[in-house]
Amino acid sequence: MGFNIGGLGDKIQGVVGSLKDGRAVELLQKLPLDKLPLDQLLQKLPLDQLLSNPFLQKFTPFESLKDLLQKGGFAAGSAEEMKSLPPGQLDEHVAKTTSFGSLKDMLIKAVEFYSQRK
Repeated sequence: MGFNIGGLGDKIQGVVGSLKDGRAVELLQKLPLDKLPLDQLLQKLPLDQLLSNPFLQKFTPFESLKDLLQKGGFAAGSAEEMKSLPPGQLDEHVAKTTSFGSLKDMLIKAVEFYSQRK
């Protein structure tokens, strides 16, 4: 059973579906990401596109998502595998090893970075 705040989960799903239409940037900018729980963001956002190598290299000490996960002691090596990890542990790793206060903060910045590059 998912957690849904006023249909925001459905809006995010629509954004993910719109990535193929080239409307993702516009839609991602309109979503109130700060209002969604971290576990929903992890499941709904296109992490592989948002947590790209250029983003991670610019804003974190990591070269790639795989690097970020491996240095955190996680067995996952991809965005899809990342979705099955405990959000609290990911959050703690990001807070300890980056300038972001939380994984949610990093994802919000990743959306901004993605939007600027499109």
